[in-house]
Amino acid sequence: MHQNTLSYAHIDNPKIQELIYKNKNIKIQFGYLPERPIIDTFTELQFSLQDLKTNKHVKDFDARVVVTNGQRLFKFENITVSDGDFSVKYIFPDDGTHQVLLRVNTNNSVIVSSFDVFVPHQAPPTLLNPFPKTVEGQYTNEQVASIILAVLLPIAAIVSIIVVIKKK
Repeated sequence: MHQNTLSYAHIDNPKIQELIYKNKNIKIQFGYLPERPIIDTFTELQFSLQDLKTNKHVKDFDARVVVTNGQRLFKFENITVSDGDFSVKYIFPDDGTHQVLLRVNTNNSVIVSSFDVFVPHQAPPTLLNPFPKTVEGQYTNEQVASIILAVLLPIAAIVSIIVVIKKK
């Protein structure tokens, strides 16, 4: 099951995909963070719609976002956007290329767009490496917290056992 949340934000990713619809006077920009999505971790999918004539954000429209890898399908429906920028958070369950479909209903038209997100392969945890690093060679915040707990809990247990034994 995928968890998702809806939030509003401007695109701050340097790798923006852009589609221009001259016949509808609309420019759609798409980006995502982190730049290299991690399986089973939230990725923020960011969208921005602008009027080509005024270069201002398109106001007051409804949107629908669908994410698919060709096998699975997840929908964000009934998204109301007041200022042209919006984002959704999605957890990619698999590596590979995923398609993000956007449908926008403005007062004047309906626009359908497609964008790609590549999720790199990540090594699963193993007994000898229970905390594999990300593609960048870093640990995620969740992994750091798990490592700290994995070290501190056994130490606390050993100290507790020693204290109990010494009291006898």
